[in-house]
Amino acid sequence: MTETTAHKSAAQLLQQGLFHHRQGQIGLAMERYTEVLKNDPDNGEALYYVAVVCCQEGQYTQGAELARKAIANGLNTAKVHNLLGQALDRLGEPLEAIKSFDKAIAVDPDFADAHGNRANILVEAGLAEEALKSFARALALNPNSPSDLVNRGAFLQDLGRHEEALADYDKALTVAPGAPNILVNKANALSMLGRFAEAEAVYDAVLKAQPKNALAMAHRGLAIKHQGRYAEALAALEQSIALEPADANTAVALGHLLMLLGDWRKGFPYYEQRVDMVQPPYAPIAEPKWQGEPPRDFRLVLVCEQGLGDNVQMARYASLLAGRGYPVWLLTREALAPLMRTLPGVERVITSADELKSDPRRVLWAPLMSLPRLLHLTPNAVPAQEPYLHAEPERVARWAEKLKTTGDDKALKVGIVWQGVTAGSAAPLAALAPLAGIDGVRLISLQKQPDPSIAQVPFASKIERVLDETDLGAEGLLETAALMANLDVVVSIDSMPAHLAGALGKRVLLALPYVPDWRWLLDRADTPWYPGTTIFRQGADRQWQPVFAAIAARLQDSVTR
Repeated sequence: MTETTAHKSAAQLLQQGLFHHRQGQIGLAMERYTEVLKNDPDNGEALYYVAVVCCQEGQYTQGAELARKAIANGLNTAKVHNLLGQALDRLGEPLEAIKSFDKAIAVDPDFADAHGNRANILVEAGLAEEALKSFARALALNPNSPSDLVNRGAFLQDLGRHEEALADYDKALTVAPGAPNILVNKANALSMLGRFAEAEAVYDAVLKAQPKNALAMAHRGLAIKHQGRYAEALAALEQSIALEPADANTAVALGHLLMLLGDWRKGFPYYEQRVDMVQPPYAPIAEPKWQGEPPRDFRLVLVCEQGLGDNVQMARYASLLAGRGYPVWLLTREALAPLMRTLPGVERVITSADELKSDPRRVLWAPLMSLPRLLHLTPNAVPAQEPYLHAEPERVARWAEKLKTTGDDKALKVGIVWQGVTAGSAAPLAALAPLAGIDGVRLISLQKQPDPSIAQVPFASKIERVLDETDLGAEGLLETAALMANLDVVVSIDSMPAHLAGALGKRVLLALPYVPDWRWLLDRADTPWYPGTTIFRQGADRQWQPVFAAIAARLQDSVTR
């Protein structure tokens, strides 16, 4: 056989292998590829195609080895460098992977797949602008790539750019109509935009095609919940958890709904599964968990979790348990530690688990948000402990003097908060206009992080911005507490300052969205957590103006009296 004939035979075998490969006949394809390699072990094309099969079957180490061998034997194509990059990414070597994608692009700058894969690595690395540039280049080269459109859409959602994400999903669906994964992403984007009825319709389309799609079922339940149809939402979440009992995210969502409905005894066990979520809200420590045992020869370490407001709310139980004879340590964030040291009865407040080694007593521990379950609380059985946090007297005195010099000390001093961590709870500053129209009231901002919308409202001059809005640390929190101690009332959306004001024993007028967080329950103007808090709720129209008009009327009564 001449060299030309042998080459022709190898080319024919590779073509036959490719045909079978594209038909999904992997066994037949591998027969052709390996036949080529028997005659020519260094055939780069055959090595490449066998590497592709290995990667498709999850054998990434072998796939990477074969791709490297193909390159070493002279196959310097964009596709082989791209394949090696994909294998390295799956093997947990992102830096080496991106080098391979860059080599693919160097060989062929118009190889769209490499740009898209490079973008995905940059997303994981947190390099947002560079990732978006790579996505843009990939889609400029291949505008109808469903994978790049979906991946960019998911990244845009992570960045909070839900309208742009929705546009990418819609375009992907023109290429892959009815694709369930793309439809689920689209519905998720609609939910994030507050378009819950539209999201529900899209989830319904997914479930029509895939009745046992547990993820779509769960997200449909959440879309229904946010329309205030709680019984239907509960049924959907229960169906989803029946399909996927180990799905921690769905379990936590079901727990939230049950707790919102007041069924804490049924809801909290589901909520406990939050430790198994992809991003757990707390870091477990390497000691046994406390299960409600009476005080004995151990320290009880309470571990902070989630947001600042969650920790402020649940820190009350550190003092309660100390009062029951437990030597309580509180493991918290550095920003909260000085404030938490004002909790009565707590033996020690620490900011690192390493500090536990300073004491020889054994440790049992519990996450803060698990304490209502461990203490067997129900909405009608929450011990009154207000106030349980305290501002430093020297700071309080300084703020008292400062407020005297900056405005009418006889006016009703009202702290205001309209933005928080959760976008769904935030209100536009313009909605607070009724408060600015009350004579004899000073509006004092408790808002952190400068808000450009202040300059755009006609009552901007009436808002006193006395705090350092950029100080998000311990000092800023202590200053906020001391300022609050000098206020007559705090008007707030669901936020950390609302919890802090409640913990300090201040009067709070709380503005809540139509579907609130579980802890505020439903259909009541009071809360078991803070006796001094009065709740004002959105109606089904989800408008904030009536909420703040009602709050203004309540404040007007206070001024008149």
